[in-house]
Amino acid sequence: MLQPLDVCMFKPLATASSNELSAFLGRSQELSPIKKGDFFPIFWKAWVSSFKETTVLDSFKATDISPLEPDAILKRFSNTNPDEWESKESSTSVLSGPD
Repeated sequence: MLQPLDVCMFKPLATASSNELSAFLGRSQELSPIKKGDFFPIFWKAWVSSFKETTVLDSFKATDISPLEPDAILKRFSNTNPDEWESKESSTSVLSGPD
């Protein structure tokens, strides 16, 4: 269920975080270190600019999760042939001893 986030959301978040961090460092002229208290405001600005409702919904569409389109999901597995799953060898287990 996290695939849409991985596919479509984390890259914009990383880019926005980098931009916010650069802006923060620019404002401080890179003279003051980043403190724990600085992290959340930087992160929150990046989060708000990248995690928008339309982007989240589009990410589910991009991964064929919603709206549910079974054919779009099943075509990813169309290269498999169920006949190949069965062994053409003997059905005797390698782990069983001689009869």
